[in-house]
Formats: sequence, structure tokens, C-alpha cells
Amino acid sequence: MRLSELARKELVDFEEGNFWGPAGKADLLIDESSGKLIALLLPGKSGFFGIGGREEITIPWSALVKIGGDTIIIKIGKK
Repeated sequence: MRLSELARKELVDFEEGNFWGPAGKADLLIDESSGKLIALLLPGKSGFFGIGGREEITIPWSALVKIGGDTIIIKIGKK
């Protein structure tokens, strides 16, 4: 699968059924020494005039349950 194909998929949380948005704005964290994928990094959202925003979210690669045709199912666990 190409990175461009992965970017078009939507992230859905298996536990809560929540829609996390498209994976297209996510970065991949890769271990430079082994080449293994470590995590998806979702960008933070800035709040109103930069106040009350959300920090970057790290989704461990091990939390990906399934990469399907349209979605990426993740299992993060309860917060």
C-alpha cells in the first residue's frame, strides 16, 4: 500500500466507535535504525486565537487493528 492510499483513509476508534478524522494529516514515526513503523502522529488543533488547542496525539502502530478499504480501525483503550 502506498502512503498516498493510507492518507485517504478515515481513522475510527474500535473501543468507542468515534471518528478521529482522515489520516491524511497524520505523520508517520519511523525508527531510523530498524525502519519499523512506531506510530501515527495526529497534528494538534489550535483553539480560538491559539488558546485552548489540543496537543499532538500519538497512536502507537500496535494500536492499529485493521487497515481496510476506506478506514483504519484503531484500538486505543479508554482514556
